[in-house]
Amino acid sequence: MRKLFTVMLTIIVFVYFCGCSSTKPVSLQNPVSGESVSIVMKNGKIFEGVLLKKEGTELRYVDVSSHKPEKLVFDEIRSISKANKKYDFEGNIISEKDIDEKKGITKTLGYGFGGIVLGAAAGFGVGLILAASNSGGFIYPMIGLGLAGGIYFGLKGSDSDYEDAFYEVRRERYEITREKLKKELADEKQKLEEQKLEKEKLLKELKSKKKDSEN
Repeated sequence: MRKLFTVMLTIIVFVYFCGCSSTKPVSLQNPVSGESVSIVMKNGKIFEGVLLKKEGTELRYVDVSSHKPEKLVFDEIRSISKANKKYDFEGNIISEKDIDEKKGITKTLGYGFGGIVLGAAAGFGVGLILAASNSGGFIYPMIGLGLAGGIYFGLKGSDSDYEDAFYEVRRERYEITREKLKKELADEKQKLEEQKLEKEKLLKELKSKKKDSEN
C-alpha cells in the first residue's frame, strides 16, 4: 500500500514538472498583451520582447535590442512562444533575484493547505472502497493523497506567488519610468517657457530701442 501511494505521488510531481518545463506556444490569433515572448519569423530571424497588441496586419511589441516599440508584419511570423527570460515594459531583463526579493508564500500556503484537504478527502473515499473490500484502511490513502494534493497545489500556489512577484517588479519599474518621463516633460516645458520669456524680453528691448531711435 505504501509503495502504491509513493508511486502515485511521484507520478503527480513528475507530470507537474514536465508541464512546467516545456516551452509554451502563444496564440497567433489572440496574443496576450504583456507576455514576454520569442518571435520566430518565416525567414528564420528571431526577435524577443514584450507583446503590446495586434494592430491590423501588424504586431506591436517592445524589442529587447532597441528597448523601443517595434512592428512586425503578422503574415511573416512563423510562431510565437513564451521567452525563457522575463522582461519589463522597456525590454530589460527582470532577474530571478529581483523576483525572489518580492516573492511571498501566501498562495503557496493557501493552495497547499487546500490541496491537503482535497487530497485527504479523496483518500477517505478510496479508504472506504478499500475497507469495503477488506483491502486496507483509511490511513495510508488519506496520508498519501493528502500529501500528493498538498505538494501539487502548493507548487501551483508557488507559481502564482512567482507571477505576482514578477508583475510587482514590472509595475514598480513602470512607475519609475513614468515618473522619469513626467520629469523630463516638465523640464522640457519649463525650458520652452523660459525660451518664450526670453524671446518676449528681447522683443520688448527691440521695440524699446526702435522707439527711442524714432524719438
